[in-house]
Amino acid sequence: MSRSPGQRLAILASAGMLQLAAWAWIRSLGDLSLHMDGLWLALVPMLVGYGLAAWLLLVEGGSIAYAMRIICAVAVCSRLLLLDTTPSLSDDIYRYVWDAHVQAAGLNPYARAPDDDALIGLRTEDWSKINHKELVTVYPPVAQWFFLAVQRFVPGVTGMKGALVLCDLLLFFVLWRWLLARGQDGRRLLLYAWHPLPVLEIAGNGHVDILGVLGLCVALLWLHQGRHHAATWALSAAVLSKLIPILCAAAFWQHLGGTHSGSWQRALDPRPRVVLLWIPGLVLAAYLLFADAGAPMWTGLSAYASKWRFNDSAFGLVYTLISDPKPGWEWDDGALRSARWLCLAAVAVVMTTLALRRKADPAALCATVLGMQLLLAPTVHPWYLLWVLPFTALHASSAWMAFSWLVLLAYHVLGDFRSTGVWHESSWIRGLEYLPVYLLLAGAPLWRRLQSARRNTSATAASAE
Repeated sequence: MSRSPGQRLAILASAGMLQLAAWAWIRSLGDLSLHMDGLWLALVPMLVGYGLAAWLLLVEGGSIAYAMRIICAVAVCSRLLLLDTTPSLSDDIYRYVWDAHVQAAGLNPYARAPDDDALIGLRTEDWSKINHKELVTVYPPVAQWFFLAVQRFVPGVTGMKGALVLCDLLLFFVLWRWLLARGQDGRRLLLYAWHPLPVLEIAGNGHVDILGVLGLCVALLWLHQGRHHAATWALSAAVLSKLIPILCAAAFWQHLGGTHSGSWQRALDPRPRVVLLWIPGLVLAAYLLFADAGAPMWTGLSAYASKWRFNDSAFGLVYTLISDPKPGWEWDDGALRSARWLCLAAVAVVMTTLALRRKADPAALCATVLGMQLLLAPTVHPWYLLWVLPFTALHASSAWMAFSWLVLLAYHVLGDFRSTGVWHESSWIRGLEYLPVYLLLAGAPLWRRLQSARRNTSATAASAE
C-alpha cells in the first residue's frame, strides 16, 4: 500500500514521540539500579519506535519531509532528558572528575591512587564514589587532557557528562558526512542516533569511550578521503583516549596497501604504510609527558588486564576448559592467565587475517575486529558496545545490532546486588544475551550465499527474457 508523504511523516514523528516518552519514563525512575524492571519495560516501546522508524526510512524507502531534522531533534532531546540525572549504572565518571581535580592541582594522575594519604587534601564529597580507589587511573593521556579541559570550563559530574554528550553530537555529524562520502543514505544515522545505548551510557552514565569512538570514526572518514597523515593522527588520538582502537590499525594497514592483486610481497610491504609510524610515535610521546610518575603509572592498567572479569562469553568457555581450581579455591589463577593469553592470541590472528585481506572495506574490518575482541574479552561492560555501534549505521549486521541491545541485560547483576548485596552473574541471563549473537554470526555466511544465489537466479531470469 502506497502511503502519502503526510502519512509517512506522521509515522516517523509518532515513532520519535514513542522514543521520547520512553526516555521520560526512564528519567522518572531515578536510580536505575533499583528499578531494572522499569528500565526493561521502557526499552520495549523504544525498540518498537526504533524498528518502525528504521523500517520506514531504510526498508520501505522514499522521501520524508524533515526526516533528518526529526532524527536529530529526537536524538538530542533524548540525551537532554538524562543529562542532569545522577549516574546510577556506573560510577566511572567520578574517577574522571577526580583525575581532572588532581591535574588541576598540578599533580600527575598516574603517580598516586585516590586513597593515597598524600592526596587527602584534594578529597571532595564525591571522593567516596570513586571505584577502586586503591588503583592508579587506567585512562590514557588524551582522556586525561580532556578531563582537565572540562575541569577548567565546566567542572563537576554534569559538566563532564555535557562535554561527553557534545562528543556524541559531533559523532552525528561525522557519521552523516561519512555516509554521504560513501554514497549511502544519510538517514542511516538513525541507527546510531536513536539507539538507547549511547543515550544511557553517555548522557546517563557519562563514559569517556565516546571520545575514542569519535576519534576512530574521524580517522576512518579521513582515510576514506585519502587524508592518510591526518587519519593516523586521529587514530593515535583515539588510542590515547582508550587503548582498544589500536586493533583497528589492521584495517589501516590493509587499506594503505591498496588491492595488492594477489601479491603477498605487496600485502606485507611496509613502504606504503610508513605513515602508520605516527601511531607508536605519538602514543610514546604522550605517555612520556607523564613518565615522572615512574612504575606506579602502569599498576592500574596491569590490574585491569590481569584480574578483571565480567560478562564474558568465549573467554569463559576457554577458562572452563583449562581450569582446575585447588580445593577450597573459587578461581584457578593460572588458568585465568592462560585463558587471557589464548584469547589475546586469537584476537591477534583475527587482526593479521584482516590486515592481509584484499579489497576490504576498512569500516567493515574495524567492526569485525572490535566485535570479535568483545566476544573474546574477559570483561564486557555494556558501554563497550559503543565501539561497534557506529558501524551498524554503515553496514547492516544483525549480529552486532542484536548484541548492542542484548548487552543491556548485563545490568541485571546490579539489581540483584542492590537488593541482596551479592554480586552474582546469572548464567541463563548471559545465555540469553550471547546465544542469539553467536547464532546470527554462524548463520551470516549461509544467509549471504542464499542472497547471492537469489540474485544470480534473478539475473539469469532477466537475461533469458
